[in-house]
Amino acid sequence: MTQIHDSKGALSEQEVANLENQLRIKLPSDYREFLKKHNGGYPQPDSFDFDDGNDGSSVDKFLEVGDSKNESIVEYYNDYKARIPKNFFPVAKDAGGNLILIEINDAGSGVYYWDHENETDDGDTPGMDNMYLITPNFNDFIDNLYEIEI
Repeated sequence: MTQIHDSKGALSEQEVANLENQLRIKLPSDYREFLKKHNGGYPQPDSFDFDDGNDGSSVDKFLEVGDSKNESIVEYYNDYKARIPKNFFPVAKDAGGNLILIEINDAGSGVYYWDHENETDDGDTPGMDNMYLITPNFNDFIDNLYEIEI
């Protein structure tokens, strides 16, 4: 069972709706529920694999609604929206500067790993070449986190 540590606390339905209105997006229901329980924080366990079975990474920190420039959902979305494919939204980061994204469209709510080392060149439209499916939805992402055996 995954636990979230150092969360900023629960968000109200109104705070989640305000976030969606501010950014003009609609978040998947499972991620909305996560925000209403945990605003930021880091998971324990924290590691994940990609959907194809390859080794993934680990969550360093979930992004939060708030004033923190280093972990702010709004700051990350505004900083990265031209660098990530349309209809994706950053929810977490790993220790290497890569992002964990969720789909924010009616076609699905998959969770993806975005590799900043292989992003498109400035001016090019971001594609899926540096994106790796982790799970088909956010609840599965949380449920599938595990601890790496040392």
